[in-house]
Amino acid sequence: MKIARFFLIVPMLFLVSSVHGQDPQPIDLQPLIVECEGCHGPNGNSNRDDVPILAGRPATEIEEGIAEFYFYERHCPNVTPQYGDRPATPLNMCKVANTLSKEEVKALAQYFASQ
Repeated sequence: MKIARFFLIVPMLFLVSSVHGQDPQPIDLQPLIVECEGCHGPNGNSNRDDVPILAGRPATEIEEGIAEFYFYERHCPNVTPQYGDRPATPLNMCKVANTLSKEEVKALAQYFASQ
């Protein structure tokens, strides 16, 4: 299962911190949401043909999509953000997926699924 592989490989920073007796730090989702919305639109409601709508999709579907980008199983085009204050510098979803922790992926998937 693709999603299971994704979560085995992503660095387990929270697991490491709990092993050392520390609680995981809460995730500040706002900067990540702003980053996603740069291409996927406000609340994940893209009106672009080249960028899918995230709003209202099942969280598991969003997580699986990110896992496919993580493993380069999906085409990874460079996309220029068109929403918000992001600079018009092309982003690559495979590279973005490789910066996210397991907890961030889950939290973002739940956020966009609830929109």
